[in-house]
Amino acid sequence: MNRVLFVFLLGCINASLARAQNISGEYTTEWQWDMKKKTNWVNQLRLDLNIPFGNGKDSFEAATLHVAKTDDTIADDWQGFSNIEADNMFASIAVLGFMHEWKSGHVFLGVRNVNEDFFTSDVTSLFLNGSEGIFPTIAASYPIANYPVSGLTVYFDVTKGAWTFRNSLYNGVGYNGWKRRDNPFIVRPKKDGIFNISQLEYSRGGSNYFAGVAVHNRQFPIDEEGEMASADEACRHTSCAWWVYGEQTVWAAADRSVACMAQYSENTSRDNGCYRYAELGCAYTDSSNECGLSAQYARFNQGTERSVELTWRRQINKTIALQPSFQYINNDNGDFFVLCARMCISF
Repeated sequence: MNRVLFVFLLGCINASLARAQNISGEYTTEWQWDMKKKTNWVNQLRLDLNIPFGNGKDSFEAATLHVAKTDDTIADDWQGFSNIEADNMFASIAVLGFMHEWKSGHVFLGVRNVNEDFFTSDVTSLFLNGSEGIFPTIAASYPIANYPVSGLTVYFDVTKGAWTFRNSLYNGVGYNGWKRRDNPFIVRPKKDGIFNISQLEYSRGGSNYFAGVAVHNRQFPIDEEGEMASADEACRHTSCAWWVYGEQTVWAAADRSVACMAQYSENTSRDNGCYRYAELGCAYTDSSNECGLSAQYARFNQGTERSVELTWRRQINKTIALQPSFQYINNDNGDFFVLCARMCISF
């Protein structure tokens, strides 16, 4: 509880720093209820720093994550019903490195995680389910630099017209500690392997279409309970996950619009944690509101999980947004109903 209060107070204090040109952040607090007896209170604080130098095309970027919660997860689900759910964490590095911008793209060298550049779109960023941030065919199959861990990265993107190509090369395992053998600056290709992500995007008007592939040259076996093996237990076997995503505005009038989306992903190895994922969804947006409905299907090594999410995000003002969310989840462990109430404070 002390850590929860610390994160809350730290968020309030740092809100006063918003006037500094290159400092920003977001404090997210979420109350969770299994609609029976279990409740949980999760808090996340993200602080961002951007310092341009030289001719303005170069910058130093840094971001830290701070997480505190009162209890363990309240549902025995596999995808993760909340995309901020993590173990208590006083501070970890999300981003730390140098970004260079040129006329048609960017290059970054330093610590980073996959959530900074891949997978999210206007529609998927509305939902709370963890699979909206990264496909479980990747997240449940490899211990990569995925929230809340990061790793040393070489990232670049190139844009030409409506087309963008992105690529990141990472150490094969992500870390978030501050110890010699547990920190995001570790590079151990012989033990951790190498992980690479490539994505091609087309965006124009109300259309967003992505296609990508992620390759890892290590195999991380899954036990009967669905737990992933450690880097010490990994074997030398290359597998990949691929995905396609489509998002299309189907109706628009003034500041209101309705968009539909569909996405599908597979992993080439059925021995990995998750080898198939699919989702359909839609969202309504106006100047102050976003409402969305989505349905997910994920085929894990230990069974199948199906889930439905209904959510509404209300922008109170430029700083505060409120968002209730209801999810129904079904897997081999049973049926779960989860109600969340989230508040985001940006500064």
